[in-house]
Amino acid sequence: MQLQLPQLWLLDLRPLMQDERWRAFLPELPIERQTRARSCRREEDAARLTGAGFLLQQALLSLNIPVSEQIFRKNDWGKPYLASHAVEFSLTHASYYAACALDASSVGVDLEAPRITLAVAKRYFHPQEIAFLETLSEPEQPDALLRLWTIKEAYTKQLGCGLHIPLDSFYADLHESEANLYQDSRPIPVRLHEYPLNGLRLCLCSNSERPEITQFIPNL
Repeated sequence: MQLQLPQLWLLDLRPLMQDERWRAFLPELPIERQTRARSCRREEDAARLTGAGFLLQQALLSLNIPVSEQIFRKNDWGKPYLASHAVEFSLTHASYYAACALDASSVGVDLEAPRITLAVAKRYFHPQEIAFLETLSEPEQPDALLRLWTIKEAYTKQLGCGLHIPLDSFYADLHESEANLYQDSRPIPVRLHEYPLNGLRLCLCSNSERPEITQFIPNL
């Protein structure tokens, strides 16, 4: 049975990182991803690239799109898209996880581990966001920084242009259980779905309702 959109898939990469098991999944992936994975200097980076590509492949298979019909192209900003079917996707990976979002309209997903500092945020974020961060206590800042970073990345991915759009050209208004995006004080009509994940943060930016996470467990 064909599954409904939107979908959000998650893959634990740790089993693939054991004994170079990720290499077993390479032959079925697009040549470009194979080349990128093999050129990685660090084993974990190769496993992340491979795992993300494998997760996308399996998610598309769940929509009855065989591997032979999973044909990809790139837009003007270098973002891959599925040329053979009317399904939008977005990929992300960080730490020991890879995530894949599928939808009928534009979608962006980002997964991050804590790494950004307030000093970095002051260089790239919108003044509204910096003002908000400075109202928080020191223990509150790391998660707020992580939320802002994943939200902003997910939105640029949904636009299809990645970091070609300046991160200080729009801002996120954070609340405890939700967040909204603005540009020049005008609401940006997208939906932000946030998922805490074992110390990481995942954000899905789309025009659709919030999907539940589907955990994919490969046969190793």
